[in-house]
Amino acid sequence: MNTSSLRQRTLAAVRDSSLTRAGAMVALLVAGLAGAGVSPSSAAGTAPLHHIDMDGIVSMVGMPYVGSELRMGAPAEFSGCDKTEAAPDGYTIEWLSNGTPLPPERQVEPLKVLPEDRGNRLSFNVYATTPEKQQCGDALRGDENTLLHSKETAPISASNRAMGWTGRGNFELLGRTDDGELVLYPRTYTYGLGTCNAGLCPSYETAQWDEPRLVGTGWNMFDVVFSPGDFDGDGNNDILARDAEGDLHLYPGDGHGGWMDSSVVGTGWNIFDTIVGPGDFDGDTINDVLARDAEGDLHLYPGDGDGGWKEPQVVGTGWQVFDKIMASGDLSGDGNVDILGRDHDGYMHHYRSDGQGDWQGAGTWGPGWEVMTDVIGVGSYTHNLGEAIHWGHTVTRNDTIAINPEGDLLKYAGFVPTSETIGTGWDIFRSLI
Repeated sequence: MNTSSLRQRTLAAVRDSSLTRAGAMVALLVAGLAGAGVSPSSAAGTAPLHHIDMDGIVSMVGMPYVGSELRMGAPAEFSGCDKTEAAPDGYTIEWLSNGTPLPPERQVEPLKVLPEDRGNRLSFNVYATTPEKQQCGDALRGDENTLLHSKETAPISASNRAMGWTGRGNFELLGRTDDGELVLYPRTYTYGLGTCNAGLCPSYETAQWDEPRLVGTGWNMFDVVFSPGDFDGDGNNDILARDAEGDLHLYPGDGHGGWMDSSVVGTGWNIFDTIVGPGDFDGDTINDVLARDAEGDLHLYPGDGDGGWKEPQVVGTGWQVFDKIMASGDLSGDGNVDILGRDHDGYMHHYRSDGQGDWQGAGTWGPGWEVMTDVIGVGSYTHNLGEAIHWGHTVTRNDTIAINPEGDLLKYAGFVPTSETIGTGWDIFRSLI
């Protein structure tokens, strides 16, 4: 990986809203990023990321959230299958929703998960391209004429923070400076196939950071800024921000790294000292918010999927022992969102939700986390998001990102206690979003 040093860039302000002026130019000291990525050709021929079992079940790569892209985990070539212009590898994919084929216009790979898929289970069949959809003499077994098939995803949930800001379902960082500037760090992933061997074609992935860009100014008027994921149901990730009066403002994302007109979606939120967006905490496929009051009670505010709220409830007590509470996404790979709490001695406590608005276990990392200036869960850096469904369980683990006192950007993969430095100079940011 190539590491770029801290550098001076000139970024153009591109949004036209109450918080920024379109066309303004800002000189900003931008954090350095590690990992410019490698070309697809240089990665070809690596070991397969996923595999086919001998019952004809193939893994599906992606996450069961709106905004994700789903694809077959182990592309293959099938000897004897007709190769056509439409199907150069000799097979076609049929995507299903709750067992029913999706419309023809959505029979593409990768499949973009849309808001209309929320609550449904997605899967796919893989057919040979011969008119009879025969198996072409391949040794892999399928059901009747099906060459391969996947298992179903969990019910699709609303887009969460892990799906990024540019509508591509990518790991992307958003930082807020003390001066109130929001800087977006987009990231692009490329997929391809290596040389096929015995019918299996290694799949590979490359990644690189795009140019960072300024996407907002004036955000220092808020004391809390976080993302609930998609809060208004349009499929794009949004921001919630609390002002000094306790009003909670919704800034809907436009899916391209910018914002649409804001609105106030709550008042009196200054009774809380911490507010986070965990994603879907209660299992209704709609994103929620957790807030801690001065007594240490943790309140769940379920979203209604349309920019509003359902009835709140208390889902925890005693949370005053933590000096920081963080939404981590799914760290454990069980398909449910998790929460991190850092205590005053620097230990990090991991709380697993049960996917139905309650808790099912806890663990502890540390000590030493007290030195971090910020910690957040923002998705999977490698974008190897795991098999959405294979062997009957999910393994879509997110990473944890932290900034140390030297300004290094550190990545912790799932439960792995060791970190990887993926950037420098990030101490210019007050917080990550």
